[in-house]
Amino acid sequence: MSNFYEELCSYSHLIFEDWNVSIERQSSQLKNIIELNWSQHKTILDVSCGIGTQTIDLSQKDYQLIVFDISVNEIERARKEAQQRRQTNISFSVCHMITAFAHHSSNFDTVISCDNLISHLLSDKDFFLALKKIYSCLRPGDGCLITIRDYDRK
Repeated sequence: MSNFYEELCSYSHLIFEDWNVSIERQSSQLKNIIELNWSQHKTILDVSCGIGTQTIDLSQKDYQLIVFDISVNEIERARKEAQQRRQTNISFSVCHMITAFAHHSSNFDTVISCDNLISHLLSDKDFFLALKKIYSCLRPGDGCLITIRDYDRK
């Protein structure tokens, strides 16, 4: 699966009519959901950051982010995009969603996984393992946001 994303990286932003507008809109929507449900929460773990579509602008909204993705190229692109916007409150790493949690603490206010990563977990075992690991990273009473993008919808 990582090869797919390594090749897609240079073109990922093209699925949006205007990527910069999209990152602002998506982060505003995520921020609204986070503040509505977990108002005091500022530490976010993004388990599938890709090129930073949700992560980059969330970092401008006073959140501390730790992000990872399976794709080296996507993490490098996300890091570059964040640097261009002078965002310093993001920590990047390359790892798989199933094995990554050994590297991260269990003190996150919110865990996010946007734009279909969860659908790449092809077995029930991996799916439930990922959900269990996400849950173990959260502080009591905190939350997780998982989104699935309908690419067929216009």
